Amino acid sequence: MAKNTMGTKLPRKLEQKVQIVGEQIKLARLRRNLSMAQVAERATCSPLTVGRIEKGVPTVAIGIYLRVLSALQLDDDI
Repeated sequence: MAKNTMGTKLPRKLEQKVQIVGEQIKLARLRRNLSMAQVAERATCSPLTVGRIEKGVPTVAIGIYLRVLSALQLDDDI
């Protein structure tokens, strides 16, 4: 099997974009007066994962990002 030569590190520009998305998700959660635990319950993930999304950790699966957006009723904006 061929080795993945790209690695897991994103280019700086993409890292910044993931962080911005995370910040926007956090702001949306706060505007709705929801805790991370409430969003996690609605998105069927852990509060730790919601925190990782809000910090812009790029290794969180895209499906979980989508579930969190849906939990915040932002899925129509995708």
